[in-house]
Amino acid sequence: EVIRELLELLKQNTMKEQANGVYELCAYVDSMTHKVEDMTEQIARLREDIQKMQEDTFTNRLKKSLSEAADRLEKRCDEIKQQIFEVKESIKSKAGEIMADFKMRGKAALNRVSEFIGLKDKLVGIRNKVKEGIADTNRTIAKIDSFGKGMREAGQKVANTFRTFADKDEVDYSEKEKKFSKTEVAKKPWQWQKKVYESMVLRLDAAVDKVEDLSRDVELDCMEKKQADKPADKPENVTDIREEIAPAMSVAEPTEYQYGAEAFEAVYPKMDAEIK
Repeated sequence: EVIRELLELLKQNTMKEQANGVYELCAYVDSMTHKVEDMTEQIARLREDIQKMQEDTFTNRLKKSLSEAADRLEKRCDEIKQQIFEVKESIKSKAGEIMADFKMRGKAALNRVSEFIGLKDKLVGIRNKVKEGIADTNRTIAKIDSFGKGMREAGQKVANTFRTFADKDEVDYSEKEKKFSKTEVAKKPWQWQKKVYESMVLRLDAAVDKVEDLSRDVELDCMEKKQADKPADKPENVTDIREEIAPAMSVAEPTEYQYGAEAFEAVYPKMDAEIK
């Protein structure tokens, strides 16, 4: 509720760009919450799959390695979930402070949306944690590939050994390898995790951009106001300060936003495509 009130106040006070920035920041953080919840459910299914691995196909050593990887994944997921929760609480807390300040000082208090820049370090911390997850998942996928290759080569060697004893020619089994091996099936949950991590990095990059944009937009507005308050005798060769600074930064095009879960679901595919 406090976020909705802040958005409405920003819009009413001709600060639509800032309203859009706060809305998109919240939308990105919420979408990451859903991603982590999906990941938590997937971890439970992944553990079941590991337990079902047959001993004649996957050795105890590989099962132990995958179980340890699942433990790390679960721990990292819990840490990311906690960090996202802290970001959400910080957003709500800051919005509450701004609303309280608005009742005392009026429109000037709305410039405090620039203080959302304080979330940058937390967002970068989450992004680093997610990138660690990508690296760890890549290592797990590589282990599964390596194990599968070793098992196939060992099986082919045994088969050719028996063919030699039977006075038959050896066979190049690599050309007869099954298109869908058990190794490929085992990799799928980890490949899914990697895609989730990668989509979270995109959202985190966008969220970091939003807090930076909010800070810059407020600074520009303040500088423009100070410039307007000066005597109107500036030299003809001096351009407007916003015109000088704007090309060096990325500011979202003014858009009339509707706020809410339904609105986000409608606009997010376009936002996600632009990020990619």
